[in-house]
Amino acid sequence: MARAWMLIAFQTAAALDLRRRWLVTAPLGCALPANAAEQMMRTSSDIGSYADATGSQRAANLGAGSISGKSRPYTGVVLAEAPNSAAGVVAADVVLTNGVLAKVAFAAPELKLAKGFYYDVEARAKTGDSAYLHVIAAPKSSLDGKALASKILATDGRYGAFGPPTDVIVSNDVTKGDVRTVDLAFSAITPGGATTPRRAVLAATQAEGSPDVLVLVASASEARWNQGGADAARRVASTFRVDGTRPTKLRAEPASDYRFEEQGGVRLPKIENPLDGFSTEPAFGSSGGLGRPGGL
Repeated sequence: MARAWMLIAFQTAAALDLRRRWLVTAPLGCALPANAAEQMMRTSSDIGSYADATGSQRAANLGAGSISGKSRPYTGVVLAEAPNSAAGVVAADVVLTNGVLAKVAFAAPELKLAKGFYYDVEARAKTGDSAYLHVIAAPKSSLDGKALASKILATDGRYGAFGPPTDVIVSNDVTKGDVRTVDLAFSAITPGGATTPRRAVLAATQAEGSPDVLVLVASASEARWNQGGADAARRVASTFRVDGTRPTKLRAEPASDYRFEEQGGVRLPKIENPLDGFSTEPAFGSSGGLGRPGGL
């Protein structure tokens, strides 16, 4: 038992010493933030392959329907718990800036709640119709229709995995009550480099107490748009709402998401006085010169 505790002590000391070396050798301006351990979450910008996402190599017999090299899209959504769908209404508790927990909802009876690594709050249909939530964190200025479109069509978003969308047209920018709607036409880039035309309705609103902008993106292919897709998207967008808010101690950051570890986040245990005064960190421990306030 004594040998086991000694091994744990040495491993802990090594980890702490590695962190201190990073701080000492890092260039100016690259200091490690206080919550860096909680922020080690891979997102669409740095997950580029099956191996990155799972930690293992793809099996040779996996078909086209398995996980591809496509990055996980960034939507800015931080979920307090899993979204749910009941009676055709999709609802989710979303953590926003300023300690606000917002209950957002939209009615999509013709769509099915999407689950899995690539989805946050999204509902889809076999026809290619979809509706998903995008959160724009505390924009520095008000967003007009073009600014909203640029956020939605960013290269790390749902439609930018293989390059920035082209042929972008923004129209019908209308504000009614607390919701702003914008029509959007664009061509998304496919894995082979071709383009596929798509149409969408953006519905944007805000939750009381938070500067974040909540955007529902209801879309369909251009062919489907002209065969009932437009009406379906507008019906879904018209139901987008914030059903309520309440204060939360959670911060609007990846570590607050209930899926943080599933998506590659690393939570390090908070160790208090692991070496009882023999820590490699100054002013750390319960005894000895290094453990007293003020250090040596």
